[in-house]
Amino acid sequence: MKIYMSRGSVAAGDDVTAPNCGSLSVAEGTDLREIVQVIAASGYLPRIAGNQATWSVTSNVLVAVVAQQWIEPRMLVLDPMNFDELDQSDAVLRLHFNYHAQIDPEAAYRVFWGFRLNAI
Repeated sequence: MKIYMSRGSVAAGDDVTAPNCGSLSVAEGTDLREIVQVIAASGYLPRIAGNQATWSVTSNVLVAVVAQQWIEPRMLVLDPMNFDELDQSDAVLRLHFNYHAQIDPEAAYRVFWGFRLNAI
């Protein structure tokens, strides 16, 4: 499966390379948690002085919170094998990483956990 990723800028100097996009391929059957973990560990997300960067991952829906100080992402989707709601077409999954500066990732996770884009 091919993954197309994009991310927000972390500083004005980072805008030189905007729109900060990339891609990678993963084996079919790789779950969403592992995909986000691979991207977070790959160096694609800039390291921030102080080790306190917080990111949210989206793909039509909120997917996860990633924090520079965490070992692994905290998922917001309940089924990491279900890609039905995600932004994908032609065997390409699109993930966007929103930069939330150095806010507390636990607080971000709690807020996003209760956030819904659509009424049930």
